[in-house]
Amino acid sequence: MLRSRAGKFGILLVASVALSAALLRRNATGTVSGGNAFLPPSADGAGRADSATAAADSAQPAKPKRQIVPDVEVVVNIPSGRLQLVQGDSVVKSYPVSVGSARYPTPVGDYLLATVIWNPWWNPPPESGWARNRKPEPPGPNNPMGRVKLHMDELIYIHGTNSEGRLGAPASHGCIRMSNADVVDLARRLHQIAAPSMEGAELDRMSRPGREQRHTVMARSIRMRVTYNVAELRGDRLHVFPDVYGKGGDFAARVRGELARGGVDSLQIPPLAMSRLRSSAGARGGASFALAEIPELRPLPPSEPRETGPRVLGAPAAAAPEASATPEAPRDTLFIPNAPAEPAAIDTTTDEAP
Repeated sequence: MLRSRAGKFGILLVASVALSAALLRRNATGTVSGGNAFLPPSADGAGRADSATAAADSAQPAKPKRQIVPDVEVVVNIPSGRLQLVQGDSVVKSYPVSVGSARYPTPVGDYLLATVIWNPWWNPPPESGWARNRKPEPPGPNNPMGRVKLHMDELIYIHGTNSEGRLGAPASHGCIRMSNADVVDLARRLHQIAAPSMEGAELDRMSRPGREQRHTVMARSIRMRVTYNVAELRGDRLHVFPDVYGKGGDFAARVRGELARGGVDSLQIPPLAMSRLRSSAGARGGASFALAEIPELRPLPPSEPRETGPRVLGAPAAAAPEASATPEAPRDTLFIPNAPAEPAAIDTTTDEAP
């Protein structure tokens, strides 16, 4: 009898252990395959079909070293509310954007663009009060990231938006928002510059709206510069912008400094004209003035020409010997006639892509 009860107890114990193991395996793997785009990528990979898929979804985009595209940059001047794609000395395309609000300012600095997420998920930023109780959003029309996001820095992106009404005004939580059509156009242009080997059909497939998130890492990085200027001189026009973060300093001094940079003397601008510039700058997107419209502007006088001839070491400029057909050099000065020109610099800069 005792042996029979022990046998039954053993059988029950083995069955219980087997059932517990089965339940644990089920909880660990879940019942949804890794290809389901309606489950958000999670930090621990829970809810994925296997650990390999979980690692791929939760891993940060790769950061391989790569070359930087020369003579191309993306420029955002925060007060202007615009993003410009610049190639050489020309603005290829200009887009309206929303930068961060005064409470959540977009950081000024230099960045590198290489990683692009198409049809991205939106996951609430950790430790952000404004995102408390918000749930992840899958790719689609309700996603706050819109159609594309481009990595600038940790948790700072250029991205689309499902609310385009405030473009041009500071409205985001630090990122740079664009209309969905514009951010797709920008991403395609950057790929054509930095990843020209990607075929057009593949780029078309990546940029179509869908429910599946995709990553691309461009072959080279593109420089991005975020600045804060309330005045910009472009050609023969002066552009003035609102001081959206209250950090522009003395507006008149900024205007005069920008004009001086372009070779224009602005010290005699009448107070009434400066007041008009200041009030016009307060509009969304600022204002633009032809230099001919601003009174009392004149070219700055030419600077003193630099001395280009050889000088005696240790002697003041006035004591330099007069040029002669066969100048006699001091013993501690070496003259090399017909010195070869320096070779052109080769851009070999590499970076850690964001």
